[in-house]
Amino acid sequence: MQEQTDVRVFIADDHEETVLRMSEFINAASGMKVVGTAADGSALLRYFARGNNGVDVALVDIDMPEMIDGLAVVGKIKNICQNGLKVIVMTGMRGRDYPTDAIRNYADGFVAKYRHKDEFIDAIIKVHKGEMVYLLDPNDIAPPVELPEPLPELTPTELRIVCLMVKGRRNKEIADEIKLGEKNTEKIRGLVMKKLGVQTPAQLGALAEKHGLCR
Repeated sequence: MQEQTDVRVFIADDHEETVLRMSEFINAASGMKVVGTAADGSALLRYFARGNNGVDVALVDIDMPEMIDGLAVVGKIKNICQNGLKVIVMTGMRGRDYPTDAIRNYADGFVAKYRHKDEFIDAIIKVHKGEMVYLLDPNDIAPPVELPEPLPELTPTELRIVCLMVKGRRNKEIADEIKLGEKNTEKIRGLVMKKLGVQTPAQLGALAEKHGLCR
């Protein structure tokens, strides 16, 4: 059986011409293909309701029908899929804080719709590799964003411990919930904080909030 090598891309946009155009140049690019589309917020949420559904990178227009808050929808999808899905927010709207908010709070990248098709292809490749992409419309007045440094990858157990710590749970309470024993739990707690470069629960909470670890 041949190993899957293509980057599987999903496009969410309510403009049929945009979807067709993007599908054409993505499918024509080496090593990637479009595996699904959605024309409104409800269809987008249904598609990713149980996980990434075979998608590696989703291009999401945050201004679609049945999507009151596009960034919140992206946040829900990221929360469901965790690290299994990369999301690039795209929009044709200008003069707002969408690029900054997308990068800081939810998405793995932002690409203005006015960028060239080759820039979209390059963005998909970079985001799939774990890099962060920020391609603003050159005519947009939104301020530049300070890109956060990528965090070390956490195991599901480590992430669960982080979120329980952020909630203020003590070591015994965490140990009882994850059923690892107090000594093992305390050891993992120390390793996680060292891995994330924090020394206090307050610093851990601020970092978790900044990167949306426990959304």
